[in-house]
Amino acid sequence: MKYIIKRTSVWNEEKPCDEAFKHQHEKWHTRTCTEEEFNKRFSSREGLWRDKGTNHTITEKGWITRQEPDTMEWTIKINSLDELNAFSKKYGELVVSPETYSSKSPEIEIYDDYRE
Repeated sequence: MKYIIKRTSVWNEEKPCDEAFKHQHEKWHTRTCTEEEFNKRFSSREGLWRDKGTNHTITEKGWITRQEPDTMEWTIKINSLDELNAFSKKYGELVVSPETYSSKSPEIEIYDDYRE
């Protein structure tokens, strides 16, 4: 399975780990508000919600989401729990997410720095 791979301590385009390769992923923009609220609060600097992107929908939680142009992301392949455990032994603590605000692809973050 392919995962977007990120490293907490890396905020640029630096390769996050030895196994990473670039792969094109769908990019989604999700906001934790309604379309009406977004337009009222953010349209002066970001434009209306429907002015950008495609496939504008509402999530199960009632949040708004839209598809943005696909992007190239650092990616790894992990096909088994044994491979995930070996990856964790090599890089330390991991945060695994089935999807994020910006992608419907699963993501692994190498949690090597404070971010909260």
